[in-house]
Amino acid sequence: MTTRTLPCSRMIVALTGFMGCGKSSVGKELSVLLDMPLVDLDKYIVDKTGRSIADIFAEQGEKAFRDLESEALAELLLGPGSSHSETSCSAGPLPSDDGPLPLMLPRVAQFPRGNYPDQDSPSNNSFILSLGGGTILRPENAALIKKRCKCFFLRANVDTLRLHLGGDQSHRPLLKDGGFEAMLAERTPAYTAAADYIIDIDNISPMQTAGIIANLIS
Repeated sequence: MTTRTLPCSRMIVALTGFMGCGKSSVGKELSVLLDMPLVDLDKYIVDKTGRSIADIFAEQGEKAFRDLESEALAELLLGPGSSHSETSCSAGPLPSDDGPLPLMLPRVAQFPRGNYPDQDSPSNNSFILSLGGGTILRPENAALIKKRCKCFFLRANVDTLRLHLGGDQSHRPLLKDGGFEAMLAERTPAYTAAADYIIDIDNISPMQTAGIIANLIS
């Protein structure tokens, strides 16, 4: 597979959408295609805390998880120890500039060591970011993503999402009590509002989806 050449300035490609839309699978294909590292936000939180997402939900509840999620997102997009009210970026130009960010997030811890963007070389911090299904719901998260990333909403119908998720959904805390369609309907407007591009992924493969994204940003 031939890799693409991207502009030399910092590029963060964010993938959003409901659980089962293929963010991780598309992210892996896009990582190869663009020769850029992939960061999965949920996995980043697990590495950072040493606890599973299910355990965090069970022991501390959804709000505690969302707080960790916002903190991790800010750390990845602004850097360790950054002031979250900043609107400038030392790593290069941003995809858009719509004014100051309404952000007052807590200071974040250092990056967990691993295959994450090089915190010592911010000018090289181009990467692909697979977001959690609910990351975009907090307005401060959506504003930060809109400011710092090129965001792609991987849109799919209910049948496609259920097929991708399979029968066992016990590891997904928010689906334990049902309400799949209601949650999808609630979240879709937020995905749409945050996205620079919407890609309908029904009946196309992760590789094809990655190719569409690469063509849009190359």
